[in-house]
Amino acid sequence: MKRVILLLFVLLATGAWAQPRKARTYNLIFIGNSITEGALHADKSKTAPPVAAAEYVGRMMSGDVNFRNCGRSGATTVDFLPERRSDFVRVEQAIKELREMSYGPIVFSIMLGTNDSASRGPLGAPVSNEDYERNLTTIMARIRELCPESIFVLQRPIWYSANTYNGAMYLVEGQKRLVGYANVLIGMAEKYSDVYIGDLKGFDYFRDFHEKYYFAENGNAGVFYLHPNEKGARKLGKRWARAIADALRAASRD
Repeated sequence: MKRVILLLFVLLATGAWAQPRKARTYNLIFIGNSITEGALHADKSKTAPPVAAAEYVGRMMSGDVNFRNCGRSGATTVDFLPERRSDFVRVEQAIKELREMSYGPIVFSIMLGTNDSASRGPLGAPVSNEDYERNLTTIMARIRELCPESIFVLQRPIWYSANTYNGAMYLVEGQKRLVGYANVLIGMAEKYSDVYIGDLKGFDYFRDFHEKYYFAENGNAGVFYLHPNEKGARKLGKRWARAIADALRAASRD
């Protein structure tokens, strides 16, 4: 009898009879342009960067992940301004859907700037550093109203070739403008407690390996590189996931 009581005590003390811990659920919304959307992919619903990012976040955080991809080809920060009632409507719908699935905080992974940096074409382009920051601040302010416990991860826009010129004209001037946006994002992450800097090194990585991880596209100034292919999207998604996981861990400590 004493042995039975002792065994029960050991089981209770070690938690051997405890119910298995339920995996935590993480809610992610990805805001971006054609790169986020998965442009040129055979099946973007399976290979766009947010798909890989959500998978990796689940592994890194040992939890379940609900996510929505609000990337839209050609989008700028101007397109996502709430008052325009354009692309931000997608974000509102995504928030509503995730709220119905889980009441946990929502992480917003934002990578905008590629089209903002263009010299001509996309709405609002070219967007100055000041307007770029102002637009992102406006977008996040409205999201905070809808989701007070939001977490923002600002991902640096990745490299594109200096001869990029399709329906929009980017070229060297656009590439220089894109480089300048990085400091804006870093400054915003330092300014707001709920804003975290995302991946910064992907720009150089994809510059060095663009022939392997980008689609070669024919443009008005020759073959250019702008959109990650399926393998590149998975690489990008993993980079986003690391930044998201870091932000989640940091937020849990605050």
